[in-house]
Amino acid sequence: MSKHLVQKDKDIKNKKSFFEKNDAIETDEKKDVFSKNSIKNLNINPLVSMGISTLLLIAIQFCPLDGWMLKAAYAVVFLLSALELIWDVLENFSLKKYFAEENIIILAAIIAFSLNINIESVLILIFYKITKLIYQKAEKNCWERINKISSIESTYANVETAEGILRVGYDYVNVGDIIHIAPGEIIPLDGIVVDGISTLDTVSVSGQSSPWAVNEGYKVYSGCRNLTSPIKVRVTKSFEQSTAYNLVELVKSSTLYYSRQEKFAVRIKHYYAAGILVAAIVVTVVSSLINGDWLKNIENTTVMLTTAGTVLSVSYIGLGYIKSIGIAAETGVFVKGADCIESMARSETVVFDKTGIITEGRYIITDVFPNKVSEQELLVMAATAERFSRHPVAVALREAAGQIDIDHKSLKIEEVPGRGISAFVGEKQVYVGNTALLEEHGIKCVVPTRPGAAIHVAVDGRYWGHILVTDRIRRGAFDALEKLRAEGAKKLVLLTGDVLSVAKPLASKLNFDMLRAELKPTEKVSAVDYLMSNKGDSSALAFVGDGNSNDQIMSRVDVGVALGALGSESALACADVLIMDRDIKKIPNVFSLSKLTYKTNMLSTLVWCLV
Repeated sequence: MSKHLVQKDKDIKNKKSFFEKNDAIETDEKKDVFSKNSIKNLNINPLVSMGISTLLLIAIQFCPLDGWMLKAAYAVVFLLSALELIWDVLENFSLKKYFAEENIIILAAIIAFSLNINIESVLILIFYKITKLIYQKAEKNCWERINKISSIESTYANVETAEGILRVGYDYVNVGDIIHIAPGEIIPLDGIVVDGISTLDTVSVSGQSSPWAVNEGYKVYSGCRNLTSPIKVRVTKSFEQSTAYNLVELVKSSTLYYSRQEKFAVRIKHYYAAGILVAAIVVTVVSSLINGDWLKNIENTTVMLTTAGTVLSVSYIGLGYIKSIGIAAETGVFVKGADCIESMARSETVVFDKTGIITEGRYIITDVFPNKVSEQELLVMAATAERFSRHPVAVALREAAGQIDIDHKSLKIEEVPGRGISAFVGEKQVYVGNTALLEEHGIKCVVPTRPGAAIHVAVDGRYWGHILVTDRIRRGAFDALEKLRAEGAKKLVLLTGDVLSVAKPLASKLNFDMLRAELKPTEKVSAVDYLMSNKGDSSALAFVGDGNSNDQIMSRVDVGVALGALGSESALACADVLIMDRDIKKIPNVFSLSKLTYKTNMLSTLVWCLV
């Protein structure tokens, strides 16, 4: 489980007390933009009132009014401008929000008006309302991006029954049921195609714009849209386990996790307004006692109180993170919280797993070197020992060996992490793996003379030969790494279990700053622990893997990124950032988005401090 999720329960428990204590941006307040009151604030009434107030304010300057008539005219404009804020103030007091920015702004405007600073008192209200409307509009747009992901969920399923095809709610469908998906419909649940040939639009789930062709035996995921022909799908996951449901819940829950910038803004938003009010009163009283000019000092107090309204600008920090999460989701990248975005933005060290990330993870056999056995015997023995392994090398061996006729009960297989396979095939002791595995058992290996990763095979203590396999570098890997470096990554590290002679040319070709080869899974964890302890307090460390075998690493790093996470329950559980397809170019893109968000928010905070 990722470091981000390890602290989930603790964060959720602390969140309520923290934000209630600080009167800050709570989840309900964030979602309140869709409530009737928030939507009401975005209709034409505030705009009309501000427009009328502005026109009347201008008109007064050209009217021959004087004395009480001029004051009355300004009073009408003042009340028209303040009417909506007065209701907000009354609501704040009913909720015991005594130091809300609306309260401070109204107080400043009333003081200014009572001191015959008429034009400025009205402008205070108008400018504040304009700022608030801009904020609410931005908030609405950000939340629309977040809620847009909900559209990938289908509300019904066409289930095949003895009585025919019935349309039911997706939560009434059981695993094993057959559902029919017509062209244009969204797949409601994950499953396997049992009949039909079609193409799917997966852009809302994976971010891939090109259609995905499927036929019988193919896995399909909920949230994808069927395009061309009707298909039948056997459901393999319940609604709560389906891809669409989990992605929607992931994005919705992402707003529960706050960055350090947001927490800083939370404290400012609560304490700043109250601090300005107290400071204004103290300065006014002290200054007046010294110079006796109460009127002038109260005017200065009005200016101080007006500046308290600028606290609203720090709320844009939270909106920046929400918008970034929404933008990323539209490209098939799902981020679990603002804290993950902040960690990516601060990442100066990025660690990569090799197989399936830097390389395609699709090994091909290039040469077979048997020793006193035939090539087919060597391939069959290696494939038999790798019978149940999910490693890409095992897949390549089984494909090369073809059909193997053997009783599964006669197999006893043990995987040796970072080394290979130790197995009993019938009565024969078989070792299939790297040089270290065979040398541990006193078996000498032939040193390969050609490039490629060598898979050595020994049977009953006798060396049978080796098989050379290669894994191609993923297309776009070089450009992605260089762009990542341009975005501020100072150290790129490659971890692999391959032998050094195979890994070093690849690392050199892609300009990695550090390479650790011939690593067992536990040694990869130790390598990451070492990098974490030497990264510096102000920077962060990111790890990019597939999420299937990296859970221990992702629990240790600041942010874990899973490439090719579509359909992987392990990646969904342990990674902080899920890139659903295997487009490596999205890695620097999401880091770039994170840095832009972080820098923009830093600038917003700096501007606020200067104001």
